[in-house]
Amino acid sequence: EKVSMPEWTCGCSLAIARETLEIDLRTTDVEVELWEVGGTQTYAAARPVFYEDFDAVMLVYDVSNMKSYHNLVVWLFELCTSLQLPSLRYWDASGGSGSVPPADLEGGGCDGRAKQQAILSGRCPVLFVANKADLRRRGDERRGAMPMRPVPPERISLLDRLLGGGEGASAAAASRRSSADVQLLERLSDLVQRGRHMEACSREDKPTFDIVLWRDFLRRASES
Repeated sequence: EKVSMPEWTCGCSLAIARETLEIDLRTTDVEVELWEVGGTQTYAAARPVFYEDFDAVMLVYDVSNMKSYHNLVVWLFELCTSLQLPSLRYWDASGGSGSVPPADLEGGGCDGRAKQQAILSGRCPVLFVANKADLRRRGDERRGAMPMRPVPPERISLLDRLLGGGEGASAAAASRRSSADVQLLERLSDLVQRGRHMEACSREDKPTFDIVLWRDFLRRASES
């Protein structure tokens, strides 16, 4: 039987979910806005538009595709760095001496660094969903065991490539990373390994979804 491929998310897709949660010993009805951001390279430049004013982050990966697992670090890195205004990240008001703080040329008062710290500290909940759990190969990581540590990518981000030069070889790309970016990638790798992972499967004969962990994630997001 031919299986039709699902449509790719173009830009961003919005869905609304309603849940009943126990918050502070009270039953509360909450409305959840789910902003699904497309992962295709075509819309990469438009994704940062949707990275503002979020309360939590949910990243889905394919357990049968290890590249999608390692790319969790790429998504978190893009999220953390795209929240910063370009002038705060790339403009050196001191002419390279480092004696003058970065200048906010856009005047937007971006809270990107605060959001980055909220993600790294856990104040902004992050949930990793291991999709297609039925395809996990026998002998792979045991259920409930700590996942393997993801390997940060060698290729620099799209924003760095646009503002910092061409493609180049992977080694050259890695050498262009600042020490702050390298440190951030390492911390994000730790976050992925130690974070909350939930198995999921959408097959009709093997539906899997941890509703308890999902509702706890929503409760933490509503309290953040």
